[in-house]
Amino acid sequence: MQDPDTFTASPFPFVGRWHVIDEIDLVGLVADHAATERLCARLEACADQLPDRPTLAEIDDLCAALQSRILDHIEREDQLLAAMFARTRSDPLCHALLDQIHMRHVACTVLAQDLVAALDATAPEHRTICAEALGYMLRCFFEGCRAAMAFEELAILALAGSRLTREARALLTERLAAA
Repeated sequence: MQDPDTFTASPFPFVGRWHVIDEIDLVGLVADHAATERLCARLEACADQLPDRPTLAEIDDLCAALQSRILDHIEREDQLLAAMFARTRSDPLCHALLDQIHMRHVACTVLAQDLVAALDATAPEHRTICAEALGYMLRCFFEGCRAAMAFEELAILALAGSRLTREARALLTERLAAA
């Protein structure tokens, strides 16, 4: 087992430094959350327009966005958090919060996959569903996704505590206030 005080090469810049988490360390995560929020707003607009369904071009764009924004990005986020809190992972609170974040990521992934299957007529799992069911699926996704992002940002604030610089703390609190 590796000594937790030994620094190793990592794709995350803060791992090889002192224990401080700076704004630059969180900028990618916050930018991903902002982009995910924009996708949630688009999906909410689709739900609000039901029973009118999105056009085929909109469906293709939404399905591609769900694929790239949710399915591909979650693994990077789990790796980032694991690296950010590697030294405190054995702490029961840290362990519980990171596990909760991971489970919320899994739920968002499943909901995104279900939406792609419901929206994309070319998807192998596609079934045409009524507008009420589609509206429910859309709302479950964007409400769950927004809650997962807020929980993650609050968990970082709680777990990082004094390790966050003033700028990093401001970045997270501004993002939470905007949500």
